[in-house]
Amino acid sequence: MQSKEEYKALDDDKIVSIVDTQLRRSIGYYDSELSKERRRVMKYYSGELPRPAHDGNSKYVSQDVYDAVESMKAALLETFSTGNKIMRFTPQNMDDVDTAELCTEYTDFVLHRQNNLFETMQTVIHDGLIARAGICKVYWCMQDETSIEYVENLTEDELDLRLAEENIEIESIEQDEMGMFTGELKVTRDTSQVKVEAIAPEEFLISPQAKSLDTVNFCAHRTKKSIAELMEMGYDEDVLAKISDNEDTDFDSDPEILTRFEDIGSDTAFNSQGYQKQTRQVTVIEAFIELDVEGTGMTDLYKVVKCSNVLLEKGIVARRPFVAFVPLPIPHAFHGNNFAEKLLGIQNARTVLTRSILDHAMVTNNPRYTVVKGGLTNPRELIDNRVGGIVNVTRPDAINPMPQASLNPYVFQTIQMLDEDKEDTSGVSRLSQGLNKDAISKQNSAAMVEQLATMSQQRQKIIARNFANNFLKPLFSHVYQLVVENESEEKIVELAGRYVEVNPAQWADKRDVQVEFHLGYGDQQEMVSKYLMFHSMLSADPALGEMYSPANRYKMLSVVLDKSGIKNVADFLTDPASIPPPEPDQAQQMQMQMAQKQLELQERQTSVAEMKAQFDAQMGTMKHELAQMKAKQDFALKSDKMDLQESQQDHKEYVNLEELDIARNADDVRAIASPNG
Repeated sequence: MQSKEEYKALDDDKIVSIVDTQLRRSIGYYDSELSKERRRVMKYYSGELPRPAHDGNSKYVSQDVYDAVESMKAALLETFSTGNKIMRFTPQNMDDVDTAELCTEYTDFVLHRQNNLFETMQTVIHDGLIARAGICKVYWCMQDETSIEYVENLTEDELDLRLAEENIEIESIEQDEMGMFTGELKVTRDTSQVKVEAIAPEEFLISPQAKSLDTVNFCAHRTKKSIAELMEMGYDEDVLAKISDNEDTDFDSDPEILTRFEDIGSDTAFNSQGYQKQTRQVTVIEAFIELDVEGTGMTDLYKVVKCSNVLLEKGIVARRPFVAFVPLPIPHAFHGNNFAEKLLGIQNARTVLTRSILDHAMVTNNPRYTVVKGGLTNPRELIDNRVGGIVNVTRPDAINPMPQASLNPYVFQTIQMLDEDKEDTSGVSRLSQGLNKDAISKQNSAAMVEQLATMSQQRQKIIARNFANNFLKPLFSHVYQLVVENESEEKIVELAGRYVEVNPAQWADKRDVQVEFHLGYGDQQEMVSKYLMFHSMLSADPALGEMYSPANRYKMLSVVLDKSGIKNVADFLTDPASIPPPEPDQAQQMQMQMAQKQLELQERQTSVAEMKAQFDAQMGTMKHELAQMKAKQDFALKSDKMDLQESQQDHKEYVNLEELDIARNADDVRAIASPNG
């Protein structure tokens, strides 16, 4: 067992060497078995094969591969591009319902408004049907948009205020005699966003024994870019100058690319060489590989960008930016079966049988002749096959048609058998295409036709479910994670006909995605009918009036419109929460005012009565208290009066006694003073 000290770090040259080795071992690098199969299928799809066995044979080619691929593609596109919400983020709890709905709406906005999801699905489905796997690349694209803004009559303070913004620079400015500024400002806006692109089958490379994109050790995107494009992406000009002029040209002469453009012609050498140095096309490899760059013994997923032997970029990433659609998956393998390749034998057989019918009709209408020697006056008259032309003969039996074997009657039965075999192999029936006129008759009801069409679509429905669960679900998850990781500023966007504030930086890192689409013939209309039936039933029951509120009705009808493909619900329905309460009419207002006045009058009368009763009670209490106080005062007065009378009587008696005493004393004094005394 190797010790930790024996692990070695990888320099840039070693990383480039490892990537080159993995590239040459990968599937689809150059003229692999899969590449040969895809080229052969492409020729059958285009109607180039099978070729006639002889130059004189009919050139008719049956279009079985084209019909089956286009019918399946049309069925899938019609299913997933009718304006219905197919994917939805599930709420994590009761408080997360509105946020989950907002995340769903915004992810749908990124896919359909910022990107062209319909075109991406169309390309991915097409590649999946004829090339085993359709590949979509999802990544965050850093980009800026520069525009020129004309300004005039700005003061110095106003100009300084504009220039204080980080994204504004002076392009040209002039100051007039009044000190006002007029000119042009260069405004640079950050328009970085999520990019969703379908890539060609030959541009995607993967390890031969890969089981899935989530577990593969190596996969890569190979594409052509000019030197100017690489400089615009931010790569250093000095590093780009090291790219050799004789870099790997295998991609220029890839047989798949030549097959795709051979009908219209192509000059890959000129395209690669370019007409200027900065327009020279080079092959850029963006590889995602498990590496132990630091020599720690643990590997990480690295993104390695290289051109020829020059390493342009390397760094650890969280995920591989690819999502694949495999219509006919094989367990434990990335590449499944080839849908179109299964029909090559049927196209060969139908072409041969139909050519035999056409060749037989041609020979029957223009048979070969036996001519008796010397029986023609001028042999050129027989060779000139003009209608109504004259042929001079020397004897009546000079010309006789050569016996021709009759057409085998089993040819038409065999063609019919091949039609059935084609339906069984592809899963695309004439009934599901609307081509079986026998299904529409007076004996067959509409319900029977729907049932037959639904049964004939079983294979299509399985492929559609595979597309929804294995392509759209991871696509939604990738887009959501990129939005959360890279969009840090709050913005206002139009979602479902209303403007809302969106700040993805506050959303959860991951969310569960569920498929909310019902597949089948008329399933959407059936769901709409069910919702309308419940709406009628709930509205007709008076006992459910409080339970089925206007908010519930709005939600029900919103779902009906959404299921019917009408996205701008706000144009047809108004949220009850935003509706002000209805104003009563003038008569009702007068009645309400009179009732209010009467109520106020009654309240005032009641209040006055209460106040009067309270006042009377207070007056009675005060009178009682006054009487008590008066009685007390009278009693006190009488008591004081009696006390006064007693005091006066005592005083009078005292005075009398004193006067008597004084009189006695006076008599004594006079007696003493008398001379007679």
